Amino acid sequence: MSITLPKLDLIYFKMRAFTEAIQMQLCYGKIPYNYHFAWDYFDKPWHEVKKEEGFGQLPLLVINDEKRVWQSGSIMRYTATLANTLPENLEERSIVDAIFESSQELFQPLNATINFRVGEDFEVFKKSILEDFRPRLFYFNKFLENDQSGPFFLGKSPYYCDFGTYHQFSLIRVLDNTVFDDFSSVKLFMDAVENLKAISEYLSSRPELIGVGKEPKLLIGGKAVSTGIMPD
Repeated sequence: MSITLPKLDLIYFKMRAFTEAIQMQLCYGKIPYNYHFAWDYFDKPWHEVKKEEGFGQLPLLVINDEKRVWQSGSIMRYTATLANTLPENLEERSIVDAIFESSQELFQPLNATINFRVGEDFEVFKKSILEDFRPRLFYFNKFLENDQSGPFFLGKSPYYCDFGTYHQFSLIRVLDNTVFDDFSSVKLFMDAVENLKAISEYLSSRPELIGVGKEPKLLIGGKAVSTGIMPD
């Protein structure tokens, strides 16, 4: 029986941050969606409309031009039901959720450092992030080693925690591309996500992030534009 998929509009800013894992998941599940910068979707600057939106934050997912889902974790879980990346077993769901939430704890320092910090400020935060991350990496690697049935956290197929974790790890790798060298299970996990056909296509087609630590920009339509929450 065919399922009628909702119309999805995902609204965010010019940065590689909260919507990456969501878009990976949607692409993996072959779920159509439209991506909008906030100022284009609302036709006015974000600061003029943020008080009208729940929690005054983005990303925002608009369903069928009517219903709204706020907060990236909620959007991730909602889209997981569409993309079939949510375990049916309740115990497995709790494990997936724990892994996802643990990976998201890395986000706060990573987002600003990758997308905005430059010069000495960037180097200071880079050092701090890497020092904090390496002990945490041990536990992610252990989770992957505990399930020998496949390269993902719960075996042969990816769940939403895999996309959430991959995104954070890919940002860490921008800071140090050798950080996973001593963690073979993590390296296999990263390769496995990247080798998924839909994910490979998404990663190769998304705007390239350049100038990290110096002058962060995204290549959009052949033009380098500064990362941020405002239009150029």
